[in-house]
Amino acid sequence: MVNCMQNKENLHKGHRQRLLKKYFENGINSLEEHEILEILLFFAFSRCNTNEISHELIRNFGSIGNVLNAPVDEISKIKGIGESSAVLLRFLGDFIECFRTTDNSSVKFTSIEKVLEFCKLRFTNTETEFCHFLMLDKRNYYVACISLSECHFSSVNINLKTVLMKAFNVNASSAVIVHNHPDSAAKASNSDIKNTRVIAKTLNALNIGLIDHVIIGTDGYYSMRSENVLEDVWK
Repeated sequence: MVNCMQNKENLHKGHRQRLLKKYFENGINSLEEHEILEILLFFAFSRCNTNEISHELIRNFGSIGNVLNAPVDEISKIKGIGESSAVLLRFLGDFIECFRTTDNSSVKFTSIEKVLEFCKLRFTNTETEFCHFLMLDKRNYYVACISLSECHFSSVNINLKTVLMKAFNVNASSAVIVHNHPDSAAKASNSDIKNTRVIAKTLNALNIGLIDHVIIGTDGYYSMRSENVLEDVWK
């Protein structure tokens, strides 16, 4: 039994070394998505077979991007993944998002077309439900993205307190809501319209204007402002 376990550990160790060597010699673009995820999991599991876990994560969520943006409780459901490992994966997703925000700090939203262009470049993952608040300064320069990735916009599961606190911290003057319909068309539902009005009223109370609400669906992008929905709330 001991020899059997030793053989498995040696084989597992050799696999890790081969995969790391592949990365060191050829770069990250030489790796499959599950291999990238597997290397990340090396740092969470010292001996576990991360190959099987990474394959299972990709099978369940579809891509590495979806894994890193998935709710912690959903990641934790995967066999072999504990809460601490799920938190690590989600933290990395938020960490990447944080630096994307820095890279886009010179973006200026001069028109609705600019807003849609930004959304098309930034929010390409529509398989996991999310809600983002793009915060702008008084000159309409992008200053922050407040991500509520575990949000279900239609069920009003919006933590507005978190949004308002972060908006205050970055001295935001206006905002754009971006949320998605992972399994349906890009069109505003009755609840989307109702909730947008409530949010606009709350933001306005703190002198933060709502510029638009963009919905991403299976058929493309939808701007409430461009479609003349809630004309009285836009600033």
